[in-house]
Amino acid sequence: MKRILSFLLITPLLFMAGCTPFVVNDIEPPPDPGQKEPAGPTEPDNSSGESPPPEEPEPSSEPEPSQSQDETVEPSTEPEPEPEPEPDPPPSFGFIDAHADTISRAMLPNRNQGLYKNNIDVDFVRLQEYDAPVQVFVLWCSDRYVSTAFSRTNLMIDFFEREVEKHKDIIELALDLEDIERIARAGKISAILSIEGGEALMGKIENLDHFYNRGVRIFAPTWNRENELGYGQAQGSSRGLKPFGIECIKRMDELGIIMDVSHLNEAGFWDAHNNSTRPYMASHSNAYAVTPHARNLKDDQIKAIIDRGGIIGFNMYPLLLTQTDKASMDDVLAHFRHFIKIGAGNHLGLGCDFDGIPTMPAGIKGVESLKSFAVTLAGEFDEDTSFKIMESNFYEFFMRYFSQPQ
Repeated sequence: MKRILSFLLITPLLFMAGCTPFVVNDIEPPPDPGQKEPAGPTEPDNSSGESPPPEEPEPSSEPEPSQSQDETVEPSTEPEPEPEPEPDPPPSFGFIDAHADTISRAMLPNRNQGLYKNNIDVDFVRLQEYDAPVQVFVLWCSDRYVSTAFSRTNLMIDFFEREVEKHKDIIELALDLEDIERIARAGKISAILSIEGGEALMGKIENLDHFYNRGVRIFAPTWNRENELGYGQAQGSSRGLKPFGIECIKRMDELGIIMDVSHLNEAGFWDAHNNSTRPYMASHSNAYAVTPHARNLKDDQIKAIIDRGGIIGFNMYPLLLTQTDKASMDDVLAHFRHFIKIGAGNHLGLGCDFDGIPTMPAGIKGVESLKSFAVTLAGEFDEDTSFKIMESNFYEFFMRYFSQPQ
């Protein structure tokens, strides 16, 4: 009661002094029993006696303090990675030709000429006129040597090795892509050895390994005649490869010997295609659709070679161009036009058959004529097409072939 009287007496005095009244002792009135208490945070149940988990702090919206400008950044001790070396540009060859019978022709008894300089179609001197050409030298036995083909083929390799050894400053035997590139970058001629006709094996599969070890990297199962492997196109047979021929095809794939199908008859071609798994070549053949000669390739054969990643070497023999002993440059170009028309532009090169044919088209005298022939191709098509036919298509074929595991 005294406190109420004191309040009533003091309050007017406070208003007169401009002060705000206050509640004595900040006593809050008791809650109304009919009013709900506002919801608030509940106390955790600690009846188990365990300590409550600590509350996670709310994520701060303040940015992380940046590193002081005065602080020194330690240099990284990690070495910087070495830059990838630029790949070497492809070598320049001048030309790559897949078929020349120069060895057997130079060894004929009435010629007895060397390979360095001669009066036939190919020699080292004329090959040197190009950047670093690749020439395939063929080992072929005429009918008179069929019964002694194994020894005759070895004699031809002996002759070739002597000629190369005498002139090793300008020419080397190439056994794979690495050799071809190395020899070309040294500015030398690359020589590749090929056997034309399986007579050289004398029916023995081990002789295939023998010739591989002597440096042979291309092998044609037949020439025009029948042998232990199959039937050449001149036989007119509808039969294909014999069992020994199929055995040889599979062994060639294992060794890394390129299969050459140029002289096989049509049935033999398909047997070879179906029993080999690697890219292959028709080293010196033309288009049957232009000149229907049995030695030429039909369109389905051309497309099979393309699909396998193979290549076709163009043959300069007039008989395969016109079925006569004469041919013009337009006859030559007609075959190129057809090959390109059906999609073989990237699978077409040279297989001139120098020193293996009795006559050549007008304007072609020998290996020395290939420079002007490249100009003719560029005029008919373009520089890029000429370059592909003269060298880059065959180079890319060698890359495809030798990149595959044996």
